[in-house]
Amino acid sequence: HHLYLLADGMGGHQAGEVAARETSLFILTFLRQAFEKEKVELMSVEEVQELMRLAFIEANHFVFQLSQTHELLRGMGTTLVCVYFHEDSCIVGHVGDSRVYRSRAGQIEQLTADHSLERQLSNSGKKSAWQTDDTNIKNIITRAIGTEPFVEPSVEITKVQEHDLYLLCSDGLTDLVVDDAINAVLIAPLTVEEKVRSLISSAKRKGGHDNITAVCIEVKGLDEKGLSRQ
Repeated sequence: HHLYLLADGMGGHQAGEVAARETSLFILTFLRQAFEKEKVELMSVEEVQELMRLAFIEANHFVFQLSQTHELLRGMGTTLVCVYFHEDSCIVGHVGDSRVYRSRAGQIEQLTADHSLERQLSNSGKKSAWQTDDTNIKNIITRAIGTEPFVEPSVEITKVQEHDLYLLCSDGLTDLVVDDAINAVLIAPLTVEEKVRSLISSAKRKGGHDNITAVCIEVKGLDEKGLSRQ
């Protein structure tokens, strides 16, 4: 179905791993069933956008309820980014600080805006006051799947062009590798598998100790109906 996602879990005692796994399975099952039932090829891009938004909300409810079933799962959560290619558009949904980038004609663009305290304070002009404090705000996220009874995802639509490259990645990559360095790898004459390995190696060389996860998607072309081929 041209559907791709990435989840970066958080929580002790492997609870983050549980949150990421269960969220991924829920989203994949929910959307696959909805696509088949509603005949996704007949849906407008706006209808698919709303369907993805609903999938995030339902996944959050499921994981939050699961977190209440065992003490070791309390407070677990996960980031989530999800992209779906529909005709000549790409629907991008996210919660948290995992990111989606697009490299087009040699230029990189971040398609998601981090749900993080750092970004929130920066937008409000209050970040400088926090920078003088010892508190580390860099990895404090303001939205996650499963930590609260309700979450509002960000779901946007962007047009697809031939030869676009899309990158889904966790903060284990972006905390250590700057956007220009990421783009240098994306535009290099490598296979998508080699691009992913190179990005992860770059983060490790810079001392990466967090989970480093990346998914790279190359749009080979658009068929006569505008459907993208990856």
